Amino acid sequence: MDNPLVSIIVPCYNYAHYLGETLQNIFSQQYQQWECLIIDDGSTDNTAAVAAGFVNKDARFRYFYQSNQGLSAARNHGIRQSSGQFIQFLDSDDLIHAKKILLQVALLQLKPTVDLVYGNSVFFFNDDLNQQYANRERKTTADSTNHFPLRITGQGKTITRQLMVDNIMEVSNALVRKTLIDKTGFFDETMKSYEDWQYWIRCALNDAFFYYDPQPGTETYIRFGHASMMTNRKKLTLHGIRIRKLLHPYLNFRQRLYNYYRLSKLYTRLLLNIF
Repeated sequence: MDNPLVSIIVPCYNYAHYLGETLQNIFSQQYQQWECLIIDDGSTDNTAAVAAGFVNKDARFRYFYQSNQGLSAARNHGIRQSSGQFIQFLDSDDLIHAKKILLQVALLQLKPTVDLVYGNSVFFFNDDLNQQYANRERKTTADSTNHFPLRITGQGKTITRQLMVDNIMEVSNALVRKTLIDKTGFFDETMKSYEDWQYWIRCALNDAFFYYDPQPGTETYIRFGHASMMTNRKKLTLHGIRIRKLLHPYLNFRQRLYNYYRLSKLYTRLLLNIF
């Protein structure tokens, strides 16, 4: 089989202190046929200088600056600049296993009907990658089992049903065919939270084939415990309501009852200002 180009899109905003580690992580990937598009979303720290160090070292790194427009706009900028057959999204504070792209490219080549393949997440607190957890609450260790009951292989309504409950993956878990992105369109730039959850819903509504492959070597390492875009609880609640409204017309009667229940909890949180 040939070695198709993978476009790795790294949006960043004032995360220069993490960006170097993420770019080094990309540089160390066992799969070599990639381009990395660093999208600086109007950073005021030394993000540009950190990026320049890698751009000058390896022509596969490319740097783009835009005025601050948000995460979705930065990812869309990366999509527009991409040339790859497959797309890997990677936030500037997170990491992926050195074999992830290699293994997932091989699977997509082996299974041409699959639109995206995704694996598991491992969470680590701040800079301590040696202490790993299965979730952000640090209640279970990463070597525990069965922490991803919503993650399945499927298509269309099968995946929509899972996404009705919750998001089924971090954005960097997936390796996505560019043809699926061409079909689904860009990220919704009005979504300032849960933009990836909404995007997977739109993919599922387009009948995309999701393939869950948790084999070792495909993990995404998610950093938590630092200030991030996931800390504004009111904003998360408002965007959660938007996502549930988006889903509602595509659900059957029983699913709509469940969705009404989840919507009512979100509205109650807003009404009582419980954040």
